[in-house]
Amino acid sequence: MHKKLRTFAVILITFSLIFGFLIRLFVVLRFTNFTGDQINDAYRVLGIWKGSLPTLGPGPTAWTQLGGDIYLPPLYYYLVFPFTAITFDLSSQAIANAVFTFLSIPLLIFTVYQLLDNIQPEKRLFLAAVAGFWYSILFRNIVLSTGDSLAGNPVSMLFFLLIFVLLYTYQLEEKLSPTAEILAWIAYGISLAILTNLHFSSLFVMPVVFLGSIIFYIARKPKQKKRWLLAGLSIASALLALTPYWLGEISRNWENTARIVSLAIGASSQQGYSVTLLQRLNAIIHGYLDLGKDVYFIGNSWKNIVISLSFFCVILFVGILKFKGNRTIFFMLMGISIVFLGAYSSTDMTKTYNPVFYKLLIYLAPLFLTISSLAYLDLSKKIDKILIAFIIICLTISILINLKFHYNYVSGRWTMPRIPNTFDTAQVIEEVPDNSTLCEAVGNYRNLRIYEYTNQYITKRNLQFSPECQPGNYYIYEKYESVGDFTMRQKQPLAKLLNKSSRQYQFNVSKDTPLYYIYKVSDRLVRG
Repeated sequence: MHKKLRTFAVILITFSLIFGFLIRLFVVLRFTNFTGDQINDAYRVLGIWKGSLPTLGPGPTAWTQLGGDIYLPPLYYYLVFPFTAITFDLSSQAIANAVFTFLSIPLLIFTVYQLLDNIQPEKRLFLAAVAGFWYSILFRNIVLSTGDSLAGNPVSMLFFLLIFVLLYTYQLEEKLSPTAEILAWIAYGISLAILTNLHFSSLFVMPVVFLGSIIFYIARKPKQKKRWLLAGLSIASALLALTPYWLGEISRNWENTARIVSLAIGASSQQGYSVTLLQRLNAIIHGYLDLGKDVYFIGNSWKNIVISLSFFCVILFVGILKFKGNRTIFFMLMGISIVFLGAYSSTDMTKTYNPVFYKLLIYLAPLFLTISSLAYLDLSKKIDKILIAFIIICLTISILINLKFHYNYVSGRWTMPRIPNTFDTAQVIEEVPDNSTLCEAVGNYRNLRIYEYTNQYITKRNLQFSPECQPGNYYIYEKYESVGDFTMRQKQPLAKLLNKSSRQYQFNVSKDTPLYYIYKVSDRLVRG
């Protein structure tokens, strides 16, 4: 029996890695679902090739009105930059995040294995494999960013978060050689620096966690000078990793840093954003429970909500009360979740932007709680058997729901017709005559930026670009688009979407390709 369980665990791990690799390869090769944010980041990254070294990262934050335009530090751009040696295509950002999110699969399996102490090795490996399999199936792993794409700065957060947790665990358990201990503390500081550069949630939360972990480490043996030196080394490595940002801040008179500090101190007291205790409790509860309908049981139907709410409540109580594993990893994960939920609840989230990727720091909490519940429930007890059966049924439903979304995503982007990808964008630009002007007809200049970027770095045609359409201009209109469940549908006729200034002109189809209409703007005015 033990041998079969080990074999099944190996099969699950192998499948998790194969599926995780193939779905990310598909996303990179058929790169769609991006927005102006990713295009703006791509311009910043490719500027490094010309010697323009970024000193500010993505931004501004959605909470701009609380303290002015606030930007992240720029390390995300330096993580992406090496992958632009492969291609200048917009998908170079997706390649970077595909690598980090793929590596997070074996890293998660290893973390869960370390977490589950005090159980049989075969069961321990099997449950770690189940965690890796479930995680690799979660559809949100490839559509976490602003444009529902793999090419956004928050996406790699889970990889560096797991590294952060494991490094501290090794340091607290004091099982490393002196040299490895020094390197681990340096890496701990660098992992903090990277995390703070990936999203505003980690920028405000992880330094608090880091300082708390340092204080706890020193407090255990405060008279031991080595602990003070190692902690100082970690802090120094974090600050040194942020060198490009500090250099920029010196020239900016520390403007961005001052705004970050101001926002951290005063966000919850600003007019329109102050929250009551009841509102904070509500935000904390929803911050955790909404991961069910947003990630693990995607959907807003009453069935999805009932299943996810009941499941999340069960694993929260069972996972905590029954836990008997590695306390360092468990309390580190719990500490991160508590600090995050405290910060998350400090702003009225009903009055600001609140997407799923804001919760990446607690994204894995339900997974860890589920596996902990399965590990430490007792099969010899009737009530525990019922709980295990319930958890397994819900876990199966979660996997099936997420697989359906993967199917929708792939089928809408695989064969013809399909949602256009960046390769299709380059092809359609080649169909536009030389010395032409491409314009934006529906009032969103960001839609035009993908053509600007592709022309500048990929097709390199002699084309001009205009935010408004004039006679003689060309307009490219995609025939298909992605909808909420990531299936494909045909877009509305262009005439229904034209902005006010464009409606005075006639748009005549110049070329009809399988995926696009290329319109030429007529100098003939529309009557009436």
